[in-house]
Amino acid sequence: MRYFILYIFFLSALGSCKTDKVKPLSIFSDVVPEKIERDVRDMPVKGSAVDTIVVADCDLKERLHVSSWVDSITYLSLDNREEALLGAINKVVCRKDAIYLLDRYKSKSIKKFSMEGKFLTNIGTFGEAPEEYAEPTDFVVTDSLVIVYDQFTSRFIYYTLNGKYLRSCRLPFLCLRFHRFSEDNFVFCTLDADNQHLASIEDYSIFRTDSLFVIKERGFYRERGKYSSIISDYNFSELNGRLYYHSPYSGRIYEIDDDGTCRLAFFLDFGDRQVPENLLLDKNWNEYKQASSSSGYYFFPGKYLLTDDVVYFAYANHHKEYQCLYSLRRKEGIRSSVVRNDVLSIFPFSNLVGVEGHALIGYVYPNDIVVAREHYDAVQWTELVGEKAADIAKQFNEEDNMVLLWFHMKEK
Repeated sequence: MRYFILYIFFLSALGSCKTDKVKPLSIFSDVVPEKIERDVRDMPVKGSAVDTIVVADCDLKERLHVSSWVDSITYLSLDNREEALLGAINKVVCRKDAIYLLDRYKSKSIKKFSMEGKFLTNIGTFGEAPEEYAEPTDFVVTDSLVIVYDQFTSRFIYYTLNGKYLRSCRLPFLCLRFHRFSEDNFVFCTLDADNQHLASIEDYSIFRTDSLFVIKERGFYRERGKYSSIISDYNFSELNGRLYYHSPYSGRIYEIDDDGTCRLAFFLDFGDRQVPENLLLDKNWNEYKQASSSSGYYFFPGKYLLTDDVVYFAYANHHKEYQCLYSLRRKEGIRSSVVRNDVLSIFPFSNLVGVEGHALIGYVYPNDIVVAREHYDAVQWTELVGEKAADIAKQFNEEDNMVLLWFHMKEK
């Protein structure tokens, strides 16, 4: 199987590994399977109304103007002190009094900011001590805790909301993402993780456990090592209080309820542009690479977000990324490979990482704005971006921390 991390474009390679069966990881040598998988059931799939989005029916435009869908943009400059700096944002969690941001790979940190952008604290730190993590792979925020998962040590690390270390515990399996419905109800996403020591979940992408990590249910069978896999922050995510799972390349997006029931919530219908399943087999990787550059298929590894009304998703075709917006209420959508932000043009409609109500959340590096500004004199710059955007740009310096963006969608 081959793994890929999605940043700006879909197909940037992280590495590869062979699919041959290997011995269970030594970290799990003391795990007793009989205690973990006593009575594992299949997750029930519930039939219900499905929102089907026919991609071909979404209006294909030469250029997508953000103002046709976005009512306004608000921005938040993050604290510039050294301990607050981020290299990227992989996950954002908004609470009424704070914002938590995950930078998984660059600063390897989870940082807490006030609603005004002031740095409040780090949630844990990188290191090898019990209160530290090798990688903050994923995290959740409860009313009183921040729970961090470190996949390299297969641990949950518990902190207070102010970042004080409380305890840690080792999980008897590996995962990529997790969700906490309650103190005794967890859902994990594995997607080809090395869980050969637990036969009941080795070939399943999702499973549910109690607080002791006894596996209750499993779902989404996917033979381990058979398919090429895209590892994305969009595969498994909570959006506006609902948990969604998306299998790589498929246009089917499922919602998972707290009782383990799954239902098909959205179907992105790519029609005859859907990538054939045989191309997704690991053994056909070379054919897949050729098709990705020369075929008419729409490659959808899974970049999508859901506001209260709008479905945002992106797919690749002939090395171009097409961004799409679809209104569930109006049953209409638009798509284009060129997106122009004519609301506040200094803020690109990219790096989208989350939602809050009607808004899509993204971020921008101030250095990108500063570099663009330096190519013009003051008059030219103002004519290019508009007076309001030019005034906002004056406050940014190239060494500044990131700026969070909220794209508030129109309620038509």
